Parts: sequence; C-alpha cells; structure tokens
Amino acid sequence: IMLLAVGVATFTLGTGMGKKMEEVMKVYGDAVKDVAMILLIVAGAGVLKQVFIDSGVSKEIGVALAGWQMNPLVLGWIIAAVIRVCLGSATVAGLTAAGILAPIVVSSGADPNLMVLSIGAGSLMFSHVNDAGFWLFKEYFNLSIRDTLRSWSIMESIVAVVGLIGVLILDAII
Repeated sequence: IMLLAVGVATFTLGTGMGKKMEEVMKVYGDAVKDVAMILLIVAGAGVLKQVFIDSGVSKEIGVALAGWQMNPLVLGWIIAAVIRVCLGSATVAGLTAAGILAPIVVSSGADPNLMVLSIGAGSLMFSHVNDAGFWLFKEYFNLSIRDTLRSWSIMESIVAVVGLIGVLILDAII
C-alpha cells in the first residue's frame, strides 16, 4: 500500500505537476536521509530485544527477580526504566520488561492492566541518543543534542515518574 501511495504521489504531485523525475528523486533522497538513521536504530533495538528473549536472559532475570520483596508494579517500572536507559528504545524496554515480568504478574496477583501501565511509564524514562524519538524531536525542532537532553529527555523522565505515581494511586483505589 505504501509503495502504491509513493507511486501515486510521484505522478500526481511530481511529474503530473510538471516536475522532472530528477527533482522528484531528489526530494525522495532528502526524505530518506532524514529517517534512515532512525530506522536503523529501531531495527537494531528490535534485534537486541529478540536476542534477550532467544538467549533466555529475559527468563533468567525474571526468575532472579521473583524473590524480591517489592511491589510488582514498581518492579515492572524499574525494569522497564533500566532497560530504556541502557538501550534507548521504549519499544524494546516495554516488550522486554513484559517478557521478564509475565511469570511474576501471574504469581503475585498484580493487576495485569496496571502492570501494562507501569511498564509503559517506565519505558519512557530518560530518552537519549539511542532513541529514535530523541532524534526525531532534535531534528524537527532543530535543537542541539544538549538542548534535546535538557528538554525532551527531562520531559520524558517527568512523564515516567508521574505515570508510576498514577499507577500506584490507581492500585491503591482499585
């Protein structure tokens, strides 16, 4: 479908409007330059997540953490936050934390809906240079890395902490 959309756009907005194919291809080339690194980062993060799962590391971490005397919602948030800070990808952090915590959720009796929210909040902790969202924000707002760390990364951390607080409030009410 996307290829069809590119084809239609090429002819309706490009050659159909009198532009030469070289001009249209230059626009496509510039667009690819903007997103290529972001796509590579996302792909690499997905590969790393699968390595964790296939190697059994995720399962071993889950077994080791099962004995900890901690609220499983806080544990889920911490695991997702640590993975996020180490790897950079919120998607990888969330999926890996969910895989690690699945047995703990069942055995602890924690509300799975709140665990999803907790892991999701933790996966937002401190976005940095390994995160595709960091680069999108930096590029679209034309910021330096320092300014992006001072704005985007701090904002993401605030969202993560407020998210955990919200989950714990919901856990106390429900």
